[in-house]
Amino acid sequence: MRQFVFIFLTWALCLTGCSNDQSEIGDRMFRKGNYEQAIAAYTEYLRLNPSDIKTIYNRGRAYQELGKNEKALEDFQRVIKEDPLNVNALLSVSNDYFNRLRDYENAIFYADKVLKANPNAIAFTVKGKSYQKMGKLTEAMAAYNDALSTNDSYADAYLSRGSLFIYLNQYNKACSDFQRAKALDQEVSQYIEKYCK
Repeated sequence: MRQFVFIFLTWALCLTGCSNDQSEIGDRMFRKGNYEQAIAAYTEYLRLNPSDIKTIYNRGRAYQELGKNEKALEDFQRVIKEDPLNVNALLSVSNDYFNRLRDYENAIFYADKVLKANPNAIAFTVKGKSYQKMGKLTEAMAAYNDALSTNDSYADAYLSRGSLFIYLNQYNKACSDFQRAKALDQEVSQYIEKYCK
């Protein structure tokens, strides 16, 4: 009986160690840009650890890098089901609703969930862009201002607010925001050439 227990414990430790290796292999493959191999390693790891939200999220990111956005969204939503306040998954879903699905109300919904858990410039900026697409310019401006109040080094907020200033025919303010974005290494030369004369 002791021999059986010893063999069982050895087998269980091997499985745990091997599965941890799969997650680490997935991380290495992801960093190298080998997203298919990363997905395979993450999926193998998840067979034994189906609720590991870090690995589920990382697999979603790998799917996203391959343009498999539906599968990515499934993984992100699975993370949110396990951990409703997971900021990374909420932000990924918000970005997907904004960029791919063009569902601005849901982009705002998920951005607001992020902001309740962790106020940050990225979520405020997604919220601002969504409001801007919906024609709610006052709300968009407030969100961009909140983004920059949270992090005055977030270049995308300056670029986004600058584009709103252009729409509002406030070219000097737009130019100022584009210059700030450029100082933060954002590629904005086409905007500066066009609007900062």
